[in-house]
Amino acid sequence: MTSTGRANGGDPRLTTVRMIAGSFAGMVVLLGVVVALIVPSEQWFTGPGAIGLALPAAGGALGLVLMLTMGHHVPALPPTTPADQAASTAFAAFQSTLFVRLAAAELPTLVGIAAVFIADEPSAIPYLIGGAISLVLHAVYAFPTAASVRRIERRLDREGGHSRLADSLGLGSGPGSGYTGSATII
Repeated sequence: MTSTGRANGGDPRLTTVRMIAGSFAGMVVLLGVVVALIVPSEQWFTGPGAIGLALPAAGGALGLVLMLTMGHHVPALPPTTPADQAASTAFAAFQSTLFVRLAAAELPTLVGIAAVFIADEPSAIPYLIGGAISLVLHAVYAFPTAASVRRIERRLDREGGHSRLADSLGLGSGPGSGYTGSATII
């Protein structure tokens, strides 16, 4: 145990949200099993037509736009916020934006499943397209990493507040030594 009572430097809250994010990604694979059971095996790889190809790609584009716009939107912490309140507010903001990103990452899979049923020919290809895009979105944008935690921390601290989100989750005090928050929003 470290001096803060955390084994291996990790916070149980971070472990929990990572497990939840992993479950969302795992659901993409499980839905693939459902599609494989619904679509006759001789039609798994038949051409689904233009709509069967376009819908999951459009769902992926929409999911990415939602992630980049709404998935990191948090109100700034005022500089006068007490440390204990800042910590709880920061984690709640991180958690809520995480679920927005997870939902947006699932969008291409769900659109792909819908496209399986409305395509010209029943085929697993729309699902495979949507599922692959979803897994990439999960890995790159939705899964809670040190970078995503610090990204939310920068947005929380942009007006001079000190959320110390990364530090409270056992990820260190942020980039460089003496990190006190950043006005950089990216």
